[in-house]
Amino acid sequence: MGIFNKVRPNVHKDKIDNMYYIDVNNRGVNQRLAISIEKISRLEEMLNYEFKNKETIRSALRHSSIKRVAIPFERLEFLGDRILGVVIAEYIYRSTKGDEGGMARMHSALVCADACYSIALHLGLNEIVKTAGKHLRNNKTVLADAMEAVLGAVFTDSGRDYLKVEEIVLNLWRPLVLRYKASEQEPKTQLQELVQSRSNAVPVYTLLEVSGAQHQPVFKVQVSALGKSVETLGHSKKEAETIAARELLHLLRNEN
Repeated sequence: MGIFNKVRPNVHKDKIDNMYYIDVNNRGVNQRLAISIEKISRLEEMLNYEFKNKETIRSALRHSSIKRVAIPFERLEFLGDRILGVVIAEYIYRSTKGDEGGMARMHSALVCADACYSIALHLGLNEIVKTAGKHLRNNKTVLADAMEAVLGAVFTDSGRDYLKVEEIVLNLWRPLVLRYKASEQEPKTQLQELVQSRSNAVPVYTLLEVSGAQHQPVFKVQVSALGKSVETLGHSKKEAETIAARELLHLLRNEN
Protein backbone atom coordinates (compact mmCIF):
# COMPACT_ATOMS: atom_id res chain seq x y z
CA MET A 1 0.00 0.00 0.00
CA GLY A 2 1.24 3.51 -0.82
CA ILE A 3 2.29 5.84 1.93
CA PHE A 4 -0.64 8.19 1.22
CA ASN A 5 -3.31 5.49 1.06
CA LYS A 6 -4.60 6.10 4.58
CA VAL A 7 -4.27 9.38 6.38
CA ARG A 8 -5.15 9.29 10.05
CA PRO A 9 -6.77 12.49 11.32
CA ASN A 10 -4.85 12.69 14.61
CA VAL A 11 -2.20 15.37 14.68
CA HIS A 12 0.58 15.34 17.27
CA LYS A 13 3.36 17.63 18.38
CA ASP A 14 6.80 16.07 18.54
CA LYS A 15 8.43 17.11 21.82
CA ILE A 16 11.93 16.68 20.43
CA ASP A 17 11.97 18.73 17.23
CA ASN A 18 8.87 20.86 17.86
CA MET A 19 7.32 19.68 14.60
CA TYR A 20 3.68 19.11 13.81
CA TYR A 21 3.10 15.90 11.90
CA ILE A 22 0.48 13.42 10.76
CA ASP A 23 0.63 9.67 11.31
CA VAL A 24 0.39 7.93 7.92
CA ASN A 25 -0.05 4.14 7.75
CA ASN A 26 1.32 3.87 11.31
CA ARG A 27 4.75 4.95 10.11
CA GLY A 28 5.15 7.77 12.62
CA VAL A 29 6.30 11.17 11.53
CA ASN A 30 5.80 11.81 7.84
CA GLN A 31 8.50 14.33 7.06
CA ARG A 32 6.92 15.33 3.79
CA LEU A 33 3.92 16.73 5.62
CA ALA A 34 5.76 18.10 8.65
CA ILE A 35 5.44 21.85 9.23
CA SER A 36 7.35 23.48 12.09
CA ILE A 37 5.44 25.62 14.54
CA GLU A 38 8.07 28.32 13.98
CA LYS A 39 7.08 28.58 10.30
CA ILE A 40 3.41 28.70 11.18
CA SER A 41 4.10 31.40 13.77
CA ARG A 42 6.00 33.52 11.24
CA LEU A 43 3.12 33.23 8.80
CA GLU A 44 0.63 34.20 11.52
CA GLU A 45 2.75 37.24 12.33
CA MET A 46 2.77 38.39 8.70
CA LEU A 47 -0.98 37.81 8.42
CA ASN A 48 -1.59 39.47 11.78
CA TYR A 49 -3.80 36.53 12.65
CA GLU A 50 -3.28 33.62 15.06
CA PHE A 51 -5.00 30.37 14.12
CA LYS A 52 -7.08 28.81 16.87
CA ASN A 53 -6.93 25.43 15.15
CA LYS A 54 -3.48 24.86 13.66
CA GLU A 55 -4.80 21.94 11.62
CA THR A 56 -6.80 24.42 9.54
CA ILE A 57 -3.73 26.30 8.33
CA ARG A 58 -1.79 23.04 7.88
CA SER A 59 -4.54 21.85 5.55
CA ALA A 60 -4.10 25.05 3.55
CA LEU A 61 -0.36 24.41 3.30
CA ARG A 62 -0.57 20.81 2.06
CA HIS A 63 -1.09 21.26 -1.68
CA SER A 64 -3.48 19.09 -3.67
CA SER A 65 -0.53 17.69 -5.66
CA ILE A 66 -0.31 15.32 -2.67
CA LYS A 67 -3.34 13.41 -3.85
CA ARG A 68 -4.37 11.72 -0.62
CA VAL A 69 -4.68 15.00 1.25
CA ALA A 70 -6.03 16.98 -1.68
CA ILE A 71 -9.67 17.43 -0.66
CA PRO A 72 -9.17 19.66 2.43
CA PHE A 73 -6.78 21.88 0.46
CA GLU A 74 -9.07 22.15 -2.56
CA ARG A 75 -12.05 23.07 -0.38
CA LEU A 76 -10.09 25.87 1.32
CA GLU A 77 -8.72 27.05 -2.04
CA PHE A 78 -12.26 27.20 -3.44
CA LEU A 79 -13.45 29.21 -0.47
CA GLY A 80 -10.46 31.56 -0.46
CA ASP A 81 -10.77 32.22 -4.19
CA ARG A 82 -14.38 33.35 -3.82
CA ILE A 83 -13.72 35.48 -0.73
CA LEU A 84 -10.76 37.19 -2.40
CA GLY A 85 -12.94 37.98 -5.38
CA VAL A 86 -15.64 39.58 -3.23
CA VAL A 87 -13.18 41.57 -1.10
CA ILE A 88 -11.44 43.02 -4.18
CA ALA A 89 -14.74 43.66 -5.98
CA GLU A 90 -16.13 45.55 -3.00
CA TYR A 91 -12.91 47.54 -2.63
CA ILE A 92 -12.99 48.55 -6.31
CA TYR A 93 -16.66 49.53 -6.04
CA ARG A 94 -16.00 51.72 -3.00
CA SER A 95 -12.71 53.29 -4.06
CA THR A 96 -12.98 53.91 -7.80
CA LYS A 97 -15.35 55.76 -10.11
CA GLY A 98 -14.73 53.81 -13.30
CA ASP A 99 -17.26 52.06 -15.50
CA GLU A 100 -17.96 48.34 -15.38
CA GLY A 101 -15.26 47.57 -17.94
CA GLY A 102 -12.60 49.39 -15.98
CA MET A 103 -13.71 47.79 -12.74
CA ALA A 104 -13.61 44.35 -14.35
CA ARG A 105 -10.09 44.89 -15.69
CA MET A 106 -8.83 46.02 -12.31
CA HIS A 107 -10.52 43.09 -10.59
CA SER A 108 -9.00 40.59 -13.01
CA ALA A 109 -5.54 42.07 -12.50
CA LEU A 110 -5.77 41.88 -8.71
CA VAL A 111 -7.18 38.36 -8.31
CA CYS A 112 -5.24 36.64 -11.09
CA ALA A 113 -2.62 33.94 -10.51
CA ASP A 114 0.22 36.43 -10.92
CA ALA A 115 -1.17 38.61 -8.12
CA CYS A 116 -1.73 35.70 -5.75
CA TYR A 117 1.72 34.33 -6.60
CA SER A 118 3.31 37.67 -5.76
CA ILE A 119 1.62 37.78 -2.35
CA ALA A 120 2.50 34.13 -1.69
CA LEU A 121 6.19 34.89 -2.27
CA HIS A 122 5.93 37.91 0.01
CA LEU A 123 4.59 35.64 2.76
CA GLY A 124 7.26 33.03 2.09
CA LEU A 125 4.76 30.29 1.25
CA ASN A 126 7.34 28.72 -1.05
CA GLU A 127 9.30 27.88 2.11
CA ILE A 128 6.28 26.39 3.89
CA VAL A 129 3.91 24.73 1.45
CA LYS A 130 4.09 20.96 1.17
CA THR A 131 3.85 19.50 -2.32
CA ALA A 132 4.33 16.19 -4.09
CA GLY A 133 7.85 17.30 -5.02
CA LYS A 134 10.23 20.09 -4.06
CA HIS A 135 10.31 21.32 -7.67
CA LEU A 136 6.69 22.45 -7.24
CA ARG A 137 7.33 24.78 -4.32
CA ASN A 138 8.17 27.74 -6.56
CA ASN A 139 5.55 26.92 -9.18
CA LYS A 140 3.31 29.93 -9.82
CA THR A 141 0.07 27.96 -9.95
CA VAL A 142 0.89 26.00 -6.80
CA LEU A 143 1.70 29.11 -4.78
CA ALA A 144 -1.29 31.04 -6.12
CA ASP A 145 -3.53 28.14 -5.07
CA ALA A 146 -1.89 28.06 -1.65
CA MET A 147 -2.46 31.78 -1.16
CA GLU A 148 -6.17 31.34 -1.80
CA ALA A 149 -6.26 28.33 0.54
CA VAL A 150 -4.65 30.40 3.30
CA LEU A 151 -7.41 33.01 2.95
CA GLY A 152 -9.98 30.25 3.11
CA ALA A 153 -8.31 28.93 6.25
CA VAL A 154 -8.48 32.35 7.93
CA PHE A 155 -12.17 32.69 7.09
CA THR A 156 -12.95 29.22 8.43
CA ASP A 157 -10.80 29.44 11.55
CA SER A 158 -12.08 32.91 12.46
CA GLY A 159 -15.67 31.72 12.56
CA ARG A 160 -16.46 33.20 9.13
CA ASP A 161 -15.19 36.64 10.08
CA TYR A 162 -15.34 38.40 6.70
CA LEU A 163 -13.99 41.67 8.10
CA LYS A 164 -10.85 39.95 9.34
CA VAL A 165 -10.18 38.43 5.92
CA GLU A 166 -10.92 41.78 4.29
CA GLU A 167 -8.40 43.45 6.58
CA ILE A 168 -5.73 40.89 5.69
CA VAL A 169 -6.39 41.07 1.95
CA LEU A 170 -6.41 44.86 1.74
CA ASN A 171 -3.21 45.07 3.77
CA LEU A 172 -1.38 42.49 1.64
CA TRP A 173 -2.77 43.65 -1.70
CA ARG A 174 -2.19 47.40 -1.15
CA PRO A 175 1.12 47.49 -3.10
CA LEU A 176 -0.50 45.71 -6.04
CA VAL A 177 -3.43 48.13 -6.01
CA LEU A 178 -1.11 51.14 -6.07
CA ARG A 179 1.00 49.60 -8.83
CA TYR A 180 -2.08 48.86 -10.93
CA LYS A 181 -3.49 52.36 -10.55
CA ALA A 182 -0.15 53.88 -11.50
CA SER A 183 0.23 51.71 -14.59
CA GLU A 184 -3.30 52.44 -15.76
CA GLN A 185 -3.39 56.16 -15.11
CA GLU A 186 0.13 57.41 -15.56
CA PRO A 187 0.46 57.66 -19.39
CA LYS A 188 -2.91 59.40 -19.89
CA THR A 189 -2.42 61.68 -16.91
CA GLN A 190 1.08 62.65 -17.95
CA LEU A 191 -0.01 63.28 -21.54
CA GLN A 192 -2.82 65.56 -20.39
CA GLU A 193 -0.47 67.49 -18.11
CA LEU A 194 2.06 67.91 -20.93
CA VAL A 195 -0.56 69.08 -23.43
CA GLN A 196 -2.12 71.54 -20.98
CA SER A 197 1.32 72.94 -20.15
CA ARG A 198 1.66 73.92 -23.82
CA SER A 199 -1.92 74.91 -24.67
CA ASN A 200 -5.48 75.17 -23.40
CA ALA A 201 -6.47 71.97 -25.19
CA VAL A 202 -6.72 68.38 -23.99
CA PRO A 203 -5.87 65.10 -25.77
CA VAL A 204 -8.72 63.73 -27.90
CA TYR A 205 -9.25 59.96 -27.98
CA THR A 206 -11.23 58.44 -30.87
CA LEU A 207 -12.30 54.83 -31.24
CA LEU A 208 -11.64 54.06 -34.92
CA GLU A 209 -12.49 50.40 -35.21
CA VAL A 210 -13.38 47.22 -33.32
CA SER A 211 -12.33 43.99 -35.03
CA GLY A 212 -11.56 40.38 -34.23
CA ALA A 213 -13.69 37.65 -32.72
CA GLN A 214 -16.53 38.58 -30.38
CA HIS A 215 -14.86 36.88 -27.43
CA GLN A 216 -11.47 38.45 -28.22
CA PRO A 217 -12.02 41.88 -29.78
CA VAL A 218 -9.27 44.23 -30.91
CA PHE A 219 -9.77 47.97 -30.44
CA LYS A 220 -8.12 50.56 -32.69
CA VAL A 221 -7.81 53.98 -31.05
CA GLN A 222 -6.40 57.31 -32.12
CA VAL A 223 -5.21 60.04 -29.76
CA SER A 224 -4.56 63.55 -31.03
CA ALA A 225 -2.98 66.57 -29.38
CA LEU A 226 -0.82 69.55 -30.34
CA GLY A 227 -1.09 68.74 -34.04
CA LYS A 228 0.15 65.19 -33.60
CA SER A 229 -1.73 61.90 -33.59
CA VAL A 230 -1.01 58.25 -32.88
CA GLU A 231 -3.05 55.13 -33.66
CA THR A 232 -2.66 51.94 -31.62
CA LEU A 233 -4.35 48.59 -31.00
CA GLY A 234 -5.38 46.98 -27.74
CA HIS A 235 -7.47 44.12 -26.39
CA SER A 236 -9.70 46.70 -24.71
CA LYS A 237 -10.53 50.34 -25.37
CA LYS A 238 -8.77 51.31 -22.15
CA GLU A 239 -5.65 49.37 -23.05
CA ALA A 240 -5.52 50.88 -26.53
CA GLU A 241 -5.94 54.41 -25.12
CA THR A 242 -3.18 53.81 -22.58
CA ILE A 243 -0.78 52.54 -25.22
CA ALA A 244 -1.66 55.44 -27.52
CA ALA A 245 -1.13 57.97 -24.75
CA ARG A 246 2.26 56.48 -23.94
CA GLU A 247 3.38 56.62 -27.57
CA LEU A 248 2.16 60.18 -28.16
CA LEU A 249 3.77 61.26 -24.91
CA HIS A 250 7.07 59.84 -26.12
CA LEU A 251 6.65 61.55 -29.51
CA LEU A 252 5.91 64.98 -28.03
CA ARG A 253 8.73 64.80 -25.53
CA ASN A 254 11.27 63.95 -28.19
CA GLU A 255 10.20 66.31 -30.98
CA ASN A 256 12.60 69.10 -31.95
